[in-house]
Amino acid sequence: MKIALLSMKEKQIFRETMRIFHYSIILILIVLSISLSAYSAEKPVVFWVPLKDIPDFGAVEWGLASFTKRSLLEAEKQGAEIVVFEIDTFGGRVDAMLFIKDLIMQAPMKTVAFINSKAWSAGVFLALSCQKIIMVPDGSIGAAEPRTGQETAETPPDPKTVSAIRGQIEALAEARNRDPQLFAAMVDRNVEIAGLKEKGELLTLTAATALERGAADHLAQNQQEVFKALGLEDPIVVTPSPSWSETLARILTHPTIIPILLLIAFGGIFLEIMTPGFGFPGIAGIIALLLFFGGRYFAGLAGWEPLMLFVAGILLLALELLVIPGFGVTGITGISALVISLYMVLRTTSILFWEVAFSQLLFYMAIMGGIFLILLFFLPNNPIWKKLGLHKKDQEKEIPEEKILNYQSLVGKKGITKSMLRPAGIVEIEGRRYDVVTRGEFIEPGKMITVDEVQGNRIIVQIEREV
Repeated sequence: MKIALLSMKEKQIFRETMRIFHYSIILILIVLSISLSAYSAEKPVVFWVPLKDIPDFGAVEWGLASFTKRSLLEAEKQGAEIVVFEIDTFGGRVDAMLFIKDLIMQAPMKTVAFINSKAWSAGVFLALSCQKIIMVPDGSIGAAEPRTGQETAETPPDPKTVSAIRGQIEALAEARNRDPQLFAAMVDRNVEIAGLKEKGELLTLTAATALERGAADHLAQNQQEVFKALGLEDPIVVTPSPSWSETLARILTHPTIIPILLLIAFGGIFLEIMTPGFGFPGIAGIIALLLFFGGRYFAGLAGWEPLMLFVAGILLLALELLVIPGFGVTGITGISALVISLYMVLRTTSILFWEVAFSQLLFYMAIMGGIFLILLFFLPNNPIWKKLGLHKKDQEKEIPEEKILNYQSLVGKKGITKSMLRPAGIVEIEGRRYDVVTRGEFIEPGKMITVDEVQGNRIIVQIEREV
């Protein structure tokens, strides 16, 4: 009995010992977890955001603006202390650059520009928006004159635009406690700085000169040296990458791509309206249209409302040209819908001057009208040509009496189409071939027709209706 009691006591002691051991392990794990969390919390989080050109193609445009916006939102969400923008660009769109500039200026965390090669044109604004500027020793910054690509030595940039951009960069330099005159000389050729820049030239600074003149704060060769200059030891680095939609938006919003997309869209859609059936031109036009509006959507600049309005305009215009007689409210409403939808899209990417969006709108309207007229003249037998009365002059030409053949006997006779009637073509009646026309409809080869009317040498047929 005594042995049994001792055995039970031993078991109880063993259980107590194990319980204490378990609690000790749990306590140790909790302490380690708290220690690791505290250690991790002490390490600063740095977002390293690349703002670079697409090689041989893109620069600062709206896809890059969308990427910058998303990166700053993610940095704020993750509690980043510093965002470093790695800049390497020839420049780009003024409106997209101003949008990015405002994003950086309003960022709640510390912002740093690391110019890893060059910050030219729009790149100057991106760098100057940041609180600190660090450059590679062989880097450069400057040449920020606003240009459209149409200027020559005889036609300098628009003074109004230069004045506006100069005011922007001077205000930005003052906000960042840098020399406004120095940065104004990068925008305006008329600014003169003794010993550095003469009148008539644009200012571009090397890294060493920028550091000497206060346009840069440090020189660094790589990421590690940047962190050392900022006093950061072993930070947690987060490097966001552009999404596929942001990369696509960068391509689709490029100034050289937009006219091409609209040219394909207008040409394909109008060609489909003027010819029977539905084929490659219509498919190409629809794809180009979706890409044009989709570029703004992917960049976060606009919803699908402009696209829906544009499609409604095309449908109304097609209804007016193909169905409704004459030209009235439906056609005018359709054209208005097209114009408004284009302006809505162009205005989202022309935030500096509304006149820019308006001039672009006139340019694209001219493209649209030019394509329409070209197709009309190259397709003179299409129904729209007949509907608009553009064939009237040819119809009223007098035919010499000796050339008029007696086709009246053909009225009511049946035949078969030997070619496509568009609406003109060839049919066979009682073993003989005749040049005929329809009243605007298109008839495929191999269809039965009936001669409906004869006007001089003009034989008018219609498709044989089934009873």
